[in-house]
Amino acid sequence: MIILGAVCLLSFLNHLMVYIPQLVPGNIAFINGIFDLGIFALLLYLFRTMVEPAWLKNLLYTILIAFSSVSITVYALRGIGQYSFILSMAGAMILLGAAIIALVQLIRDKQLFIFQSPMFWIAGGNICYFTMYLLTGFVIAQGKGTTIQQQEKMILLSIINDIRIGFFIAAAYCFNPIKEVDSNDRSSSLF
Repeated sequence: MIILGAVCLLSFLNHLMVYIPQLVPGNIAFINGIFDLGIFALLLYLFRTMVEPAWLKNLLYTILIAFSSVSITVYALRGIGQYSFILSMAGAMILLGAAIIALVQLIRDKQLFIFQSPMFWIAGGNICYFTMYLLTGFVIAQGKGTTIQQQEKMILLSIINDIRIGFFIAAAYCFNPIKEVDSNDRSSSLF
């Protein structure tokens, strides 16, 4: 839940800095790039903790390190605006794939009690958000389209992000640390 809280905090700070330009006068592309990379790293790490097979955890960890290092290198050498659209679309595809993998594994493991699992709500919210992010990104490519279309895209993504935060609230509501402590106490008392 701490990682989920950090994702929500970074998302809130990103939107606060972008939509209130007087708060932080600066390059909006730089702000979006830094916060998007932070959110990407936290979400991929969260999905890494959700999957079971060791090879899949290692694969997600490798993707996390590789994508982060490529992004930082590109931002440092070429500037934040040069390949930001391509990197954000690639990151969204990676996170969408990780959310689908986590959801499929959760369906296989939990079956009837899937709605009581916080991981269902986390993965479902991210699938909703990143699917819409990719669709709007491909329909209205960055830098193309009118200013009104770009504003409509930002409004739509803000609404979808609010829906994702609603899914995260449902995940926090489903999280029950008492059950986790009880099961840990029972397992430790057996040894």
